[in-house]
Amino acid sequence: MKKKIFNDVLDDFVEIEFPPKRIVSLDPAATETLFLIGAGGLVVGTDAFSYRPPEAKNLLKLGSYTHVKYELLEKLKPEIIFTTQGAQKRLTSELIDKGYPVYSLRVATSIGEILNNILIVGNAVGYQLASRQLHSELLKIINKIPTPQLRPSVYIELDLGGPISPGFPTHISDGVWLAGGRNIFDNLVEAYVEPDPKSVKEAEPDIVIYEPKRESPDELQRFIRSLERRGLTELLSATIYVTKGDFLAHQGPSFITESLTWLNKTISSWIQSKK
Repeated sequence: MKKKIFNDVLDDFVEIEFPPKRIVSLDPAATETLFLIGAGGLVVGTDAFSYRPPEAKNLLKLGSYTHVKYELLEKLKPEIIFTTQGAQKRLTSELIDKGYPVYSLRVATSIGEILNNILIVGNAVGYQLASRQLHSELLKIINKIPTPQLRPSVYIELDLGGPISPGFPTHISDGVWLAGGRNIFDNLVEAYVEPDPKSVKEAEPDIVIYEPKRESPDELQRFIRSLERRGLTELLSATIYVTKGDFLAHQGPSFITESLTWLNKTISSWIQSKK
């Protein structure tokens, strides 16, 4: 049965076969959500970066985050395609112009939007109850995090082909705050910026978190050499942590179950060391 579902990102109704039996997800966060609400068996194809949960790795990969192999997509005959905005805005428009049933999601600028996107995905595929349950489980995790009396300052650097740091309107900065810290760039209106060495030094961060592109044994030394080249040796006196790749940058439910809980443990450990 055809049904029109409103999409507030596109400001339009999207007509899909409902509930959809053939889903394509080109957004890693949506892919993870679909599996966690029990709709993973309906997903017939994803983007190359959809590898959460592990079962998603085995699905047909239709291309990168911004490009699709249309000869493969055409064969799949998807009844709904999930995309996101930001870097996928152009691809979303392209797919719509070609007549595909595209349901686009907002880039999460807060933990609240990660939660909201779960409900939106669940509603679009007819898994409303399961999405409510997942939403509630994640809220319980968040609500267990205590509010600290002392907030350490946190500097986060992502390697995205060069150093990038999150500003205020990001799920990462919001996550740092909920976890008990304060992002040193929480005053920036931009989502992601190339960190200015002078501003980083002046902030005197208590905790430094570096997220490489990929996990390898020498990432810490590579990061230290990068700091030295940029005149940021002062940061070596801070507590430095190196995450695995795409750990904090990911915007799916596991940001809450894994990344947020890790941030809270990391920040709590620093607070305990100062008592």
